[in-house]
Amino acid sequence: MGTLYQVLGLPRDANQEQVKAAFRALARRFHPDVNAGDETAVQLFKEVNNAHETLANPEARAAYDRALVCRQKESQRRLGSFAATATATFALTAGMISLAMWWNRHSGAPPSVQSQMPGVESTPNARAQQGPPFTKGAKTQGAVTVGASAQGRSRGSSWTTYQNARFGFALKYPADVFAFDAGPANDNGRTLVSHDGGATLHIFAAVNIAGTTLAKYRRSLIEKRYAGVTLDHTPQGKFWFVLSGARGDKVFYELVTFSCDGKSLHGWQMIYPLSERTFYDLVADEVHRHHTHTSQSRCALRRG
Repeated sequence: MGTLYQVLGLPRDANQEQVKAAFRALARRFHPDVNAGDETAVQLFKEVNNAHETLANPEARAAYDRALVCRQKESQRRLGSFAATATATFALTAGMISLAMWWNRHSGAPPSVQSQMPGVESTPNARAQQGPPFTKGAKTQGAVTVGASAQGRSRGSSWTTYQNARFGFALKYPADVFAFDAGPANDNGRTLVSHDGGATLHIFAAVNIAGTTLAKYRRSLIEKRYAGVTLDHTPQGKFWFVLSGARGDKVFYELVTFSCDGKSLHGWQMIYPLSERTFYDLVADEVHRHHTHTSQSRCALRRG
């Protein structure tokens, strides 16, 4: 997978003037107005525009650069792990082959026995017996059907929990998906990015200084932050609501929760590429399912 710098044809240390110049040249080249009917040019124009939006913003670029460094370190770690595993596997396989050949010579076993070794397909249809390859499920208005082998991968496999004692909530998220911090964590939240920098998870919390209600705050988000966007997922409860939809080539999923006394609010917003919506929709569903708010439980006990 290429980097945003490669999209613009720039080195990592390019300055803002170089970023601007590269964007202008590529935008003129791939603009839909001069490439009517060329879907490839349209897609390239979107990629160029997305790269410019990130690299032209100092804060977004700094977060992206941190994600790139972490991704490179992770790739190096995985490469080292793979090399060690491959070496061990080769040694084990070589040993098993030698043992099988010795056994065949000394026991008169038929040749077919030699193929019955760990890690070696023993029959022509062995792959078929192992089942189909993993396929990402798709989010629908009803239930999501995902195979047992795909279910863990689709929702992430290494989950961790963000705890916020001040505002009384916890959020469980997949650390193998959102692996890198884009800024310091504190009582007001945390921002995490995916390995490729294409998806972001914002966790936030704040005191409700203005004294707004949940309904008014929801309406304000729809009219301002998501103005003109078609919302396709809007469930809500007594203390919380969700707003989700797509804008351009990005999908957003935002959950906001008010404390039972209305004095504070918190939540999270996930933004991810439309092209990877099948995967991230499942992640968002699972994050939502694990979202807990301890102060609501205490209010319920007081009312009881």
